[in-house]
Amino acid sequence: MRPSWQGVVASVALALAAMVTGAATSTDGAAKTAASWSCHRAAGPFSVHGTQVLGQDGEVFVSYGITVSGLQGLNWPQYVKLDLKRIAATSDDWCSNTVRLQLNQDLLLSPGGTSFDPVYMKAVETEVSTAEHDHLVVVLNDNTEFSALAVRNGQRAPTRGTKTFWRDMASRYGHDPEVIFDLFNEPRTYSPGMSLARKWKLWRSGGRYQGVSYPFGMAGLANYVRNTVRARNLLWVEGPDNSHSFAGMVRQHALLKVSGVVYALHHPEGPLDRASWYADFGYLVTTGVAPVVDGEWTNHEPVPAPNLNPVRSSCWPDPLTTVPEYLKYLAARGIGLNAYDLEPGYLIESNSDMADPTTINGRTWSCLSNREPQPRQGAGSQILAWFRQHNR
Repeated sequence: MRPSWQGVVASVALALAAMVTGAATSTDGAAKTAASWSCHRAAGPFSVHGTQVLGQDGEVFVSYGITVSGLQGLNWPQYVKLDLKRIAATSDDWCSNTVRLQLNQDLLLSPGGTSFDPVYMKAVETEVSTAEHDHLVVVLNDNTEFSALAVRNGQRAPTRGTKTFWRDMASRYGHDPEVIFDLFNEPRTYSPGMSLARKWKLWRSGGRYQGVSYPFGMAGLANYVRNTVRARNLLWVEGPDNSHSFAGMVRQHALLKVSGVVYALHHPEGPLDRASWYADFGYLVTTGVAPVVDGEWTNHEPVPAPNLNPVRSSCWPDPLTTVPEYLKYLAARGIGLNAYDLEPGYLIESNSDMADPTTINGRTWSCLSNREPQPRQGAGSQILAWFRQHNR
């Protein structure tokens, strides 16, 4: 379904190169913003030591960043220029050391994994080079939720195409010390009522789910990336059921055996208190099992219908209390956070000024509205202040 690319590669490449030049100039001109806050820059190569990640010269690396999601969907070409602006804002205005780029294996490859799109790869390279120019650590994430194949069968876990995708990414970035591989976005081979044993077995080893056979799980994918294509990158690995929780992983013998793994939580779904956070992920750090990062977090997500039930786990009640408590919990345990996204209604007010964050208003808080204009209710101001406090 992808149009022939031979006749457009050159023109798109030139356009992307122009975007890089423009973004680099903008970044240089705005560098004083970040410098005025003395924001810290991280540098790899990164390695795992106990529950910490160490970077260059043995310095502890805690990720403070923003997810940029323009390359994940079928209409990705119209978002490249906006992505470059968001990357620049992540570096210049948000006191971040990390940017997480959401990609899509079915845009790089055909659904069968038999062809390769150089135009899409050029766009990836453009965003990575822009981010590295801005001294950001780059996390590459494979998100299969927004593709033609995903619509047909859900594509809820790694497939053979996932291996091909990471083989291609490893050939380009497998020895780049500033790049982290986030292997698969929010594995979804889970349904309510499923036993804990089956949940973790499907996640770790694959199997048949809703009529689709997944030939291997996250263990097989991580082993392939580390030991077959020999990527040296730090690996972020997300948990089952949209990575809401890692509860039960140790008891179910689901810990991965490869080196350099950080477990990447997204939106905690239990009661929003310290006991629940400990059970979901904090125990991994507290008991010395492995390092953790919150790889994609938001407390606000506009939904398609005002009567959607149940409310998504990313919609937190009483955010004026729960958000600060959550950030304190992460900081006390050296757990970083990547927030989603520099998009109106999430972290920012408007695409016209990506340094202008939204502010939670407890009196009118609601996640159940998608009317225009979208409610300006994200936790942007809290995240920006937290980054400036801890990434100094």
